[in-house]
Amino acid sequence: MRIVVADSTRSQAWDAFVAGQAGAGPYHAWAWLEAVRRAYGFQVFPLLALRDGAVAGLLPLVRLRLPGLRGRLVSLPYCDWAGPLAAEADVRQGLLDQALDLAASLGATGLEIREQAADAGASAKVLMRLALPDGAERLMASFPAKLRSQIRKPSRDGLTARTGGLELLEAFYKVFSRNMRDLGSPTHSLAWFRAVLAGFGGRARITVVFLPDGTPAAGAVTLAQGRNIAVPWASSLRRHNRHSPNMLLYWTLFSQAAEEGRQMFDMGRSTRGEGTYRFKEQWGAREVGLSWQRFDASTRQRRPALTNSGPGRPRQLLAACWRRLPVGLANDMGTLLRRYISL
Repeated sequence: MRIVVADSTRSQAWDAFVAGQAGAGPYHAWAWLEAVRRAYGFQVFPLLALRDGAVAGLLPLVRLRLPGLRGRLVSLPYCDWAGPLAAEADVRQGLLDQALDLAASLGATGLEIREQAADAGASAKVLMRLALPDGAERLMASFPAKLRSQIRKPSRDGLTARTGGLELLEAFYKVFSRNMRDLGSPTHSLAWFRAVLAGFGGRARITVVFLPDGTPAAGAVTLAQGRNIAVPWASSLRRHNRHSPNMLLYWTLFSQAAEEGRQMFDMGRSTRGEGTYRFKEQWGAREVGLSWQRFDASTRQRRPALTNSGPGRPRQLLAACWRRLPVGLANDMGTLLRRYISL
């Protein structure tokens, strides 16, 4: 077996392997690495395992670092899970060993691997996934009467949903960036979303819910990979909560996916028991375990798991200050800072 750092000439072979793996997600796609490189300028290291000339596995890596610091290799930043993709255990281990060798040679502090776990265990953070039936009609029929009524409310109030691409980015970003400010979190740049949309092409879509006067009230970006689809970014504005735009947003996402024959909808990471967890649970989403592990580059020893850690006091204070910023200033500052925040 030979492991190489792939360049763009191997991008088609990379994506072909991803397409053939049941355990692959959209973040394994070459387009994700390319978006990181183009939008944020970080070094990317697509490790490709070759056996008898054929692709046997892969591990996408990004060197995430602040200026002047050593940084670390991550698989992958800005998403919930990626990690090594291989059918055979020796290929997986070879990729991890090569990643640690690479981290040491670069002078990085270590390696961070984010992947799914077989068991959710006691981790506070879990993925929430919704299994989709064949078609929107069956999906609606599977919901309890109360949920069906909540889904229909925004339409009765005159709200509408539109799905498209780049033409909806501005409307989505108005909602997303303001919501990030309200949450006390720096926002991704417009350049990031443009890079994602360009790289994923038709597999990336934007859905926006509009009020009767045309004001965007909620929005999401979805990324498809085979029979699976994920929503890495979704937001709604609290001042419009009385119209329940989030219900129309998610129903639109789910119903479109079901009509397209998608089988699993990845609703993203949540903390057990919190509001976003309960929101996802009401749709029928179920827990999937997450394993976020860090390894020291010099000792190759595993560090404590990351998925149980909550926000510390300094982060809470920073978030409280961020919420007080004007939206324009928060956006300008946030787009400079966000690239260095791996979550």
